[in-house]
Amino acid sequence: MKSIHVGIAILAAAVVPQALASVSDGTDCGGFTAADAAAWLKAPAVQVERAVSRAGDRWVCSFAVGKAPPAIAFSLSVASSARRAADELERYRDELAAMGETPAWKNKLPRGVYSDMFGAGDEAVWTDINGTYTVRRGNVTVRVTLPKDKDNQVQLGKAVVEKF
Repeated sequence: MKSIHVGIAILAAAVVPQALASVSDGTDCGGFTAADAAAWLKAPAVQVERAVSRAGDRWVCSFAVGKAPPAIAFSLSVASSARRAADELERYRDELAAMGETPAWKNKLPRGVYSDMFGAGDEAVWTDINGTYTVRRGNVTVRVTLPKDKDNQVQLGKAVVEKF
């Protein structure tokens, strides 16, 4: 199974131009703005508050209406190349598979530990283990944590990666 993922990642890296992902860091949330979030939050852009913080090698972006708790949150990781980002996503799959074998998760995920998803970016993964959608485009990986609904996470992830 791993060789299939690696083969797909190598093919995607070869087909997608390196300049596709023009994000050099996550300080601007990959170009996803308060105005973009406003449509998701059904609020005027002037009321949308964006917060950006650094957590290790990731930038965490969240959006809220005024002082309310964030309703949109995702993190960005920017690798030195598309190949490195693909390798990192493959390691994430391996970590999820290992977690799926632990007593906390073994035999409790009838649809598997993760699902490869298609339609956004170069490759994407959904997992019930932490309830997140992770999508890679070029050298940038986006992990969507809010909203909690899978379908909305997939749509938001697509909207974010389409910005770069």
